[in-house]
Amino acid sequence: MRITVKLGGSILEDAGTRMRILAQITRIAAEGQEIILVHGGGKSLNRRLSQMQMSSQFIEGLRVTDAETLNVAVMVLAGEVNKRIVAEMSELGVRALGICGADGGAVRCVPAAGLPGYPDGIGFVGKPTEVNGSFFDLLFGYRLVPVVSSIGLGSDARLYNINADQMACACAAGTGCTSLIYLTDVPGVRDENGSVMRNLGESEILSLRSRGILSGGMLPKTSSCLEALKAGVGSVLILPGSSPDILIRFADGTLKEGTRIHGN
Repeated sequence: MRITVKLGGSILEDAGTRMRILAQITRIAAEGQEIILVHGGGKSLNRRLSQMQMSSQFIEGLRVTDAETLNVAVMVLAGEVNKRIVAEMSELGVRALGICGADGGAVRCVPAAGLPGYPDGIGFVGKPTEVNGSFFDLLFGYRLVPVVSSIGLGSDARLYNINADQMACACAAGTGCTSLIYLTDVPGVRDENGSVMRNLGESEILSLRSRGILSGGMLPKTSSCLEALKAGVGSVLILPGSSPDILIRFADGTLKEGTRIHGN
């Protein structure tokens, strides 16, 4: 089984929760499963931008990334956050390799501004277009766990900031993963009454969007879920990362939480 796991939000920030998740990934990898770990780091980036007296702006859940913001994003996401995770996985006994999309041409992208589904004015934000599956196969052949930051490589040889949910979708689809799991700081996708929806299809997602129930980061996340399904990923789930042994229970088939996204 090959799985992409996306880690972000407050569960990435909280050291205890993060280590529990990494321990679960360690256990699953030790059982012979192939895991790609894609991470965000928006909160760390916001904090660093604030320290540098730079503002954080978002349009439809996507970070506006000018040239200066991009430089900080590379420093924080591909550097600080990525290498911290690699070091922690090493402490757990995992041979992890921290990369961004430019490394080995792992994930290539095009400028996203103005493309269908993307707003104008977002700057150096990329839409993933190509994943080097052979590169990931090589890493798995050496029993390495790729830890992927959300920085992609454009055809102009420039770096671009990619929404981490979309990066996870691209990695899952481009490497033939059977499952894509988004670990979040919420229990799943909620309906208008605040109840978690255990199963959610495209028509329901579009309805929730039109009624304003889905907003902010859930907009690119649910879009990425649907893209992954259309690209052939077998199952896509949005799960509460802080729930005890959430990944272990997914692997052994006893999962009862979260939202499973399905095609119509």
